[in-house]
Amino acid sequence: MPLPLIAIAAAASFACVDPTHHDGDNLRCANVPGSMRLQGIDAPEMPGACRPGRQCVDGDPYAARDALRALTSGKTLQCEVEDRDSYGRDIVNCNADGINISCAMIASGHAVPRYAPLDCSGSENPVVADVAAETPPAPARDTPAVIAPAETPVIAVPPQPSVARADSMGPGWLLAAALLIINAITWALFAIDKRRALAGRFRNRIAERTLLGLAALGGSPAAWHAISRLRHKSSKDSFKLRLLLISGVQAGVIAGGLYWWATA
Repeated sequence: MPLPLIAIAAAASFACVDPTHHDGDNLRCANVPGSMRLQGIDAPEMPGACRPGRQCVDGDPYAARDALRALTSGKTLQCEVEDRDSYGRDIVNCNADGINISCAMIASGHAVPRYAPLDCSGSENPVVADVAAETPPAPARDTPAVIAPAETPVIAVPPQPSVARADSMGPGWLLAAALLIINAITWALFAIDKRRALAGRFRNRIAERTLLGLAALGGSPAAWHAISRLRHKSSKDSFKLRLLLISGVQAGVIAGGLYWWATA
């Protein structure tokens, strides 16, 4: 084999020492930096990890993680890099003592085949069956795991049913509703203060700290819109400077949250 091809093969294959797991389809190795995902399977997400709009697998995520730990604990895995996902993680196909880890997770009922074809033609080997029996059983799920018989080398990936995730969608809708209410109140108070200023009712003016406090709670978009549309506080540089600082902090928090969400 030419030297370049040998180098490529060596880079794609590696030994994973002291593996650890965050959930039932995630892998970290003590000797390899970064998180990796097992090829061809999808396991239940940990609480709060299922993003809105995603079809997440139903089941007990802790049982899936513990089943994966039982398969890999104290072993050195032989892995091959098959692909890379949209988060920059390597997608790996790993074996331990001749057992394909992804196939064993499907056989134990703690994961379902998904995203890519997976060759589990040897999944009926007694060794795989013994490992699956040692792992705790998974809760009943709507779509049972499908294992191809020995004469069929590739498992067809079934479409996953739509799973209701009211628990993950609820907080997002509540936050959006709260921000809409705060922005409506902020804009209304700017308008009231503007009217009182034009009428000369200076004793009844709304305090700047109240307007800035509402902006800090999430009403800064309405505050900037009111300054531009109503021409209120538009000539007061000290007020606009404090509002700009508040908006900058909020933009930083939003950017950090989006980065965490994209890399989680």
